[in-house]
Amino acid sequence: AVLAPAAVSASLAVFGHKVPDTDTVTAAIVYAWELNARNISASAYRLGELNPETSYVLQHLQVPVPPLLEELGSEVAVVDTNNPEELPEGISKVRLHSIVDHHKLSGLANAEPLEVDMRPLCSATSILYSRSKLYGLTPSKEIAGLMLSGILSDSLEFRSPTTTETDKTHAAELGKLAGLNVHDFAEQMLDAKAKVDHLSSSELIMMDTKIFNIAGKKLRVSVLETTKAAGPLAKQAELVTAMQGLKEKEKLDDVLFFVVDILKEAATFISSSASASKLVEKAWSVKVDSKGLVVLPKVLSRKKQIIPKLEAAAKEEL
Repeated sequence: AVLAPAAVSASLAVFGHKVPDTDTVTAAIVYAWELNARNISASAYRLGELNPETSYVLQHLQVPVPPLLEELGSEVAVVDTNNPEELPEGISKVRLHSIVDHHKLSGLANAEPLEVDMRPLCSATSILYSRSKLYGLTPSKEIAGLMLSGILSDSLEFRSPTTTETDKTHAAELGKLAGLNVHDFAEQMLDAKAKVDHLSSSELIMMDTKIFNIAGKKLRVSVLETTKAAGPLAKQAELVTAMQGLKEKEKLDDVLFFVVDILKEAATFISSSASASKLVEKAWSVKVDSKGLVVLPKVLSRKKQIIPKLEAAAKEEL
């Protein structure tokens, strides 16, 4: 069961980004475990409701759901992001203890020196497994399962171009520590990820979404990773309406939505505006069809493929 919101105690609050995914939730739990093992009092929190995949992971591993963060407290540690747009208001006013992340630098500032561990691995939990080795910490079956879950989720079971050989080695080792068959567990996670028929179009857009400032424009870029793309694509009209409403509500320049077919290893862009179509056409040298769709082969990663392409295309127009 989902726990009720909880106020932050005197211990360090550890959390990831808004609209939490599997890596950000599991990394918060794992980093809190590491800090406590190092005699630094810490508690894990989340900044939103769980998606179907993350719910499955925590239930399968019998790990309690972290409480919602109600207030920031005086000191925090951040995982899986360093983007202030993805963090609570007031983040710049509290003491930032540390950051563990695998994304590019995105503008989070603070007043004092801090520990930052940023590496080009596929997930924050992969970094945390490296750290556990450094500190001589042996993960329990549950912690190992959480670390493995973050790797499998963010790498789409090693299909994503963000995957490194280190991540694959980590996954194999963690599978043994957790007592899990890596491939079977990944399949179960992918099945859970695809169970989105009960969600509204707005919920689908907001399930895995981030705001980016690109060439002076504020864009919300959403992805839906699934093994059953036909279902979401059948809701195109509703998705477009939801995106247009979100653009007005949040005063955005555009909302871009990509349905990533994990098995076919391709993303389908669903356009909600002429300006969004123009940006995508320029980024990938493609043509959005009369229905407002275009398939982008081999595009799986927002971090390593979608955002860099959008940034490059937007800069060319300046």
